[in-house]
Amino acid sequence: MYKQYINGKCVDGKGAVNKVYDPATDELVGEVGCANAEQAKEALEAAQNAFQTWSKTPVNERANWMYRFREECVKERDKLIELVSKESGRTYPFACADVDWWIISLGYYADEAKRINGEVLPSPNQDTQYILAKQPIGVTVGHVAWNYPLGNASVKACPAIASGCTCVIKPSSETPLATLYLGEIAERIGFPKGVLNIVSGPAGEVAKTLNESTIPSMISLIGSYETGLKLMQQSATSVKKYSLELGGNAPVVVMSDVDIDEVADSIIAKKIGFAGQTCVNYNRIYVHRSIYSDLCNAIENKLAFVKLGRWKDEGTVMGPVINKRERERLLSLIDDAVKSGAKLAFGGKAKEGKGCFIEPTLLLDVTDDMRVSKEEIFGPIIPLQPFDTLDEAIEKSNNTIFGLSAYFYGHNTKEVNRFLQNVTAGEIFVNGAGGNEYTPHAGAKQSGIGCDKSKWSLEEYYGFKFMSVKA
Repeated sequence: MYKQYINGKCVDGKGAVNKVYDPATDELVGEVGCANAEQAKEALEAAQNAFQTWSKTPVNERANWMYRFREECVKERDKLIELVSKESGRTYPFACADVDWWIISLGYYADEAKRINGEVLPSPNQDTQYILAKQPIGVTVGHVAWNYPLGNASVKACPAIASGCTCVIKPSSETPLATLYLGEIAERIGFPKGVLNIVSGPAGEVAKTLNESTIPSMISLIGSYETGLKLMQQSATSVKKYSLELGGNAPVVVMSDVDIDEVADSIIAKKIGFAGQTCVNYNRIYVHRSIYSDLCNAIENKLAFVKLGRWKDEGTVMGPVINKRERERLLSLIDDAVKSGAKLAFGGKAKEGKGCFIEPTLLLDVTDDMRVSKEEIFGPIIPLQPFDTLDEAIEKSNNTIFGLSAYFYGHNTKEVNRFLQNVTAGEIFVNGAGGNEYTPHAGAKQSGIGCDKSKWSLEEYYGFKFMSVKA
């Protein structure tokens, strides 16, 4: 039975038991004794008490604790990888990437916090000094999405701890095991009590309690737009900061001067990697009409080599989606598109037998009024539609309330620049380029506020203190 981590100790949950199943095999992976509202409050109070000392702990000492935590996680890397894979259905390479994201972030934010500086400002006369200091804001709460159990936890816990804040992390009930196991590692090394707390339980009780409390100075979330709105409503009990990553509806524009095979490979890799279950994934793919048929054929031919599988299966392998409910939602998106005039060129079916597998699916001649274009897909569906001019593609790209990620394939520098200047998104990637743990991840429009990853994320965990001193 997996335990909660509160005030430096792993403790039994006082709530109901949550059973976690492997979406690739339907086998029971582990059971969690969930936290209840009382324990959520205990975690907040522990973080509040710990802030009094942790916020005054020298930055090098805070960093050393994070380095030690990282070393223990490296020793436990294989265990963490197995847990991530089994609870989320990630194949081995993608489970490795998730665990390594956590390990890298512990060191990165520990180092970066040493570079946070205050300033001495120009003063009006010689006997007065103006000093601007940066100080940790207080207790933070991080709600973590299921698709990157440890990666998402890293961008909420690591900058908080490094800055001198304390935190309560709530993993998704779909994938709580690896995150709760971090609590076992923290207890083993004697990590300062109350600085990091990990509580898992039903959102209606645990998340609601965390959000409604007046203790947190900041609440952060990786989740849906609807969840973000609900969080803000619940937390309007006091003035708080927010960092909310609320999903997207990413456009992809493919111009006529691309290498068709390379683009086809990139699209397939994006959509079968973790079965397309990422908020930055390709959602609306617009292809220049002059190469539309060729790219459609290339993708269809390459999809024939994709195999459904798990863990360390060899070949071009795609794992399951997170649960059968999500699989049914994806099938309904496909059905709606086909009934509305799209052509099903490949896949489109659920795999019979154990697990939550669905075939990678290619839809042609999609239009923007179909559900598959208006909703976030979050799965291995590849929807293609042609366009004639870049202006048309830019207008279509912006025709959404979301603005998280956008993608462009093409080599005409004027066209690249027009796309960069005119598409509204927090991040834009050209010709398959990407970011990493050190680059900012932020959204525009209804895709959220604040920033994950990078030094800009860390800065959100500090407030200003201006001091005017007269001699």
